[in-house]
Amino acid sequence: GSALPPFKAEKIITPLGQGMNWGMEMLGIPNLWRLTQGEGIKIAILDTGIDLFHPDLQSAIVASEDFTHSKAGVMDTNGHGTHVAGVLAARDNAVGVVGIAPKSELLIGKVLGDQGFGSAKMVADGINWAVEQGADIISMSLGTKYKFQIIEEAIQTARNNGPSTFLICAAGNDGPFGTVNYPGSSPETIAVGSIDRRRSISSFSPIGKLVDIMAPGDEILSTYIPQTVKVLSGTSMATPFVSGIVALMLAKHRKFSGDTPLHDLHSLKEHLQKTAIQLGNSQSGQHIGIGLIKP
Repeated sequence: GSALPPFKAEKIITPLGQGMNWGMEMLGIPNLWRLTQGEGIKIAILDTGIDLFHPDLQSAIVASEDFTHSKAGVMDTNGHGTHVAGVLAARDNAVGVVGIAPKSELLIGKVLGDQGFGSAKMVADGINWAVEQGADIISMSLGTKYKFQIIEEAIQTARNNGPSTFLICAAGNDGPFGTVNYPGSSPETIAVGSIDRRRSISSFSPIGKLVDIMAPGDEILSTYIPQTVKVLSGTSMATPFVSGIVALMLAKHRKFSGDTPLHDLHSLKEHLQKTAIQLGNSQSGQHIGIGLIKP
């Protein structure tokens, strides 16, 4: 199966002090940190591994496993996984960037090899491992055109594993007329599309009923290899945005248990869609049915 990268990298910006991607400011993420920074929430990132020595990520990693038989082990030599991890969980530490849920815990499953591609078995093994590790959220910035039984079974295992292993997947980068990639297209996952800083749908983002929610994914500044930062675009970047916001939601619900719990996928989807900001199509003036995530 093909993974979502090829992705495009525009330009590298080295911010002085600590940078924040524009999406975090647009959605007011720092305001939520008074309530929670995602502490106690375990998020599995299934990707190309992670830069184990990145000062922004090192302390976030609680477990890691390589399913690709890479010579580098779980170490990310591609960059994609490190970028995704930073959007989600880069530490609030005065260097590099800061992620949406800077106190969440990362489980790193390397299911895409150093070229950015992985097999259905690698992805399924990663999902099963994440469930065993007690992941609250499984974030997958990857996808393929075809449905695989082995991945379906892993998703079912995750769904049956008590109420709250949420699977959040990139919709793909095939554009408005493209199909939503699998496993994002599965009814058991949340598929994420991308908007740009003008709140327009990114040119590469799929749209339509199978996309559950939109998030910033265009020109996103995040951590990169080796121990640096970089700007990338793709629904791959929007996915950890949603995973991070869901982590904040879960952490808050656990802290203030008077709230109605997000006990299953259906209630989470409903909540995300109910609170979303409707995106209009400027040409035709219509709503297009998928909204921008609103924390």
